[in-house]
Amino acid sequence: MLAVFSLCTAVSLSEGESIWNVAVGGFGNDVARCVQQTSDGGYIVAGWTTSFGQGNADAWLVKVNASGSMEWNRTIGGVGKDEAYSVQATSDGGYVIAGCTESSGAGLSDSWLIKTNGSGVVNWDRQFGGVYNDYAFCVQQTNDGGYVVAGYTESFGAGSSDYWLVKTDQLGIPLWNQTYGEAGLDQAFSVVQASDGNGYVIAGQTNSLGAGDSDFWLVRTDSLGILLWSRSFGGSNADVARSVQRTSDGGYVVAGWTTSFGSGSSDFMLLKVDADGRQQWSKTYGDIYSEEAFEVQQTVDGGYAIAGSTTSYSLGGWDFWQVKADANGNRQWDQLNGGASDDRAYSVKQTSDGGFVLAGSTLSYGEGLADFWLTKSMPPPPRPPENDHDVAVTGVLPSRIVIGEGNLLAINVTATNLGKYRETPMVFVYANASVIDEPCQIFLEIGQSESFILFWNTSGFTKGVYMISAVADPVPGEEGNALANNRYDDGEVIVTIIGDVQGDLKVTAHDLFSLGKAYSSDPSSHNWDMYCDFNQDSTVDLSDLQLLRQNFGKMPS
Repeated sequence: MLAVFSLCTAVSLSEGESIWNVAVGGFGNDVARCVQQTSDGGYIVAGWTTSFGQGNADAWLVKVNASGSMEWNRTIGGVGKDEAYSVQATSDGGYVIAGCTESSGAGLSDSWLIKTNGSGVVNWDRQFGGVYNDYAFCVQQTNDGGYVVAGYTESFGAGSSDYWLVKTDQLGIPLWNQTYGEAGLDQAFSVVQASDGNGYVIAGQTNSLGAGDSDFWLVRTDSLGILLWSRSFGGSNADVARSVQRTSDGGYVVAGWTTSFGSGSSDFMLLKVDADGRQQWSKTYGDIYSEEAFEVQQTVDGGYAIAGSTTSYSLGGWDFWQVKADANGNRQWDQLNGGASDDRAYSVKQTSDGGFVLAGSTLSYGEGLADFWLTKSMPPPPRPPENDHDVAVTGVLPSRIVIGEGNLLAINVTATNLGKYRETPMVFVYANASVIDEPCQIFLEIGQSESFILFWNTSGFTKGVYMISAVADPVPGEEGNALANNRYDDGEVIVTIIGDVQGDLKVTAHDLFSLGKAYSSDPSSHNWDMYCDFNQDSTVDLSDLQLLRQNFGKMPS
């Protein structure tokens, strides 16, 4: 099999330092859903491919070295659609994969468990399911050498779909299975062995229980899958949990997205609970459009790394977005990677060198409709306090880099207290030398980072390129070298004619073509392009076309 491999230069607009980006694929759709670091310092990646293999889609296992160069790849599947969602290195040096198959099994789609050796050669595979659709989204090797698989079933249980947990021995032979749910839609996406080693914790979404259209749903079982407790978390709208991990204090952290809380259409949501599932805190991260988190990992410093995608901060469609939070969920830094089209991150792991690897798919780079995309980054260098009083602006992130003159631009600013005392700095945001919005005074505990949003009304500003900066006024006692980090320059924002999608200060057929591709879309659509939403009403429709037509052929006066 020939897989196209390319190192690509992606746009990174935030604080983490990008090391490399790798696109792997052919001329079809190739989507990576899970990445793990391997014992040799490289990475194993699982997903699916329509570029290679036998069927409509095949599970695809790709091994790369520490620099992202491919060492080998394997397709696994039959004539139907076969997809992998989870991979884990096993104690014998091989790999275990979970997904779903339409090529074999009993129903329309069956849960699928695959075991390979260290070179990706299949040792065995098993299907579990009934006459309808059954899916496996997560697999973990258990303390007894067997496996536990979580997903959902439409063949068994009480509702239209139920959580489904299958426990197998080391050869994939089922020992027991359990369903959890009621009359509605209950879907599990992640499972971990419980912190006490006795049972399992499962995360996903429910609309059978809870407050809204769907809620985060956390289920705890004993070692035989018998329900011990369940907790739902959410508001009046849709809230979806995609990942659960054990934490060092014996509790759990859950990540997904919320449309009930936060700033935009959907935001990253991070939930921390104790060992009994009682909420300790929750945080949202995002801006005026859409963010979806798919995986969380606790980091070596006790904080959390969350990975998913954003349209609020992106250069086009969806972009990879990683958020690093401290042990209390306060955002410390973030990293954005992507290009002009959709780039979706589904998995993140902290690496042995203290960095991070993300896996997902890219439409911006590579050879095909979508390619596997791996990104390797390092956190920003630490900035120790120079004296007892030290306030730093540690992030400035405009919601877009092209804005029509007269529209509002949301700018997310993060300030951090690096000193030894509580501080209440005043923060100003500038476009070139002009202050935008009212200054914001914030309260910072020792070591705390705080993010807030200011808005720039671009009416009256000359069309052109502006540098966006945030500056914290010195706090009492802050002097000398400590003042060096009070200013943060983000980069350039282009104020242009309404209708200019490209940011080239004119409205041409290229802009009309871009609007045509995004027409009738909203932030939940695959063809959404925020730069075509000229009136900022979260839809691309006739009103946007009329605005473009009014300025077609124009250039700045």
